[in-house]
Amino acid sequence: MSIRPETRPGSNGQPVSDEDYRRISELLFREASLLSCHDYSTWLTLLSPDIDYRMPLQTFQHRNKRRDYGKDPAWLDETHDSLEIRANQLNAAVSNSEAVSSFMRYFVTNILIEKIDAGFAVSSQVLLIRVRANNPAPFFLSAQRSDIWGESVDELLLMDREIHLDMPHIDSPTVAFFM
Repeated sequence: MSIRPETRPGSNGQPVSDEDYRRISELLFREASLLSCHDYSTWLTLLSPDIDYRMPLQTFQHRNKRRDYGKDPAWLDETHDSLEIRANQLNAAVSNSEAVSSFMRYFVTNILIEKIDAGFAVSSQVLLIRVRANNPAPFFLSAQRSDIWGESVDELLLMDREIHLDMPHIDSPTVAFFM
């Protein structure tokens, strides 16, 4: 179960304080920095052990209709264990996809936050720029993320993330990155 904020204000949650907005925004910026630096071990500490992390495929069925997500298999449908395996593979020298680490830069913007029973419903836009060592042409990927961040003892943990890509396919030879 996940409660998803839309890309506009006015879902079912409650407004957040300026302090909570800044705290969560800074957490998203820190997460982007960790992913840019390939610091997956630290990034994993931001995730709940029960995380549901999905990037469903999108389909364009009809002209002038909304995009549909999730009717086909997903690009990613991960748990904490499978995310940890993926992170370890990306960190391992034997990983062919990232034998020479790609340059990656994440930009997070348009952050909307609402207080919900489970913690915070967070909507954000993300742009990934990736340059592979064997291809100087940059690869761009943009998406809308819908997150649930839950409060633990003294920290926030990512409990649920659904990523809706803006393009219908990923024009990259690998999906050796996280969003």
